[in-house]
Amino acid sequence: MKKLLLFTALVCGLSGTVFAQPDPGHREEKIAAFRAEVFTRVLRLTPEEAQGFWPVYNEFQDQREKVQQSARPGKQEDQMTDAEVEEQIKKHFEKKQRELDLEKELYQKLRKVLPARKIVRIPVAEREFREALVKRLQENRERKRGR
Repeated sequence: MKKLLLFTALVCGLSGTVFAQPDPGHREEKIAAFRAEVFTRVLRLTPEEAQGFWPVYNEFQDQREKVQQSARPGKQEDQMTDAEVEEQIKKHFEKKQRELDLEKELYQKLRKVLPARKIVRIPVAEREFREALVKRLQENRERKRGR
C-alpha cells in the first residue's frame, strides 16, 4: 500500500511540474505523464499492474494511431469523385473493424496483467483523460491571454 501511495504521489507531483514547464519540445512527454496520472488514478493501478499495463496499452495506442492515419482521406469530400467517396466510405468501415479488432486484442493481452474489473474501466479513464486534458489546455490558453 505504501508503494502505491508513493507511486501515485510521485506521478501527481511530476505531472504538476511537467505542465508548469514552458518547453514545447516536451509536449508529448507532458501528455504521457498526465495520461499515466489519470489512468493510474481511475484504474487504481498498483506499481506491478502499471508495469504490465503500460507496454501493452502503448502498443495498442500506436497501432490505433496507424489505423487512423491510414484511413484519412487525401482531400476534402467535395473535391472527390463519386468513386473516391465510395472508396473512402469503404475505408471508414475497414478502419472501424480494425479498431474493434485492436480493442479485442488489447483485452486479451491485458487479461494477463489486470483483473477484468480494471480493464472495463479503460474507456472511463480514456474519457476522463481527454476531458481533463482539454480543460488544462483551455486553462493554459486563458492564462497566457491574461499575461
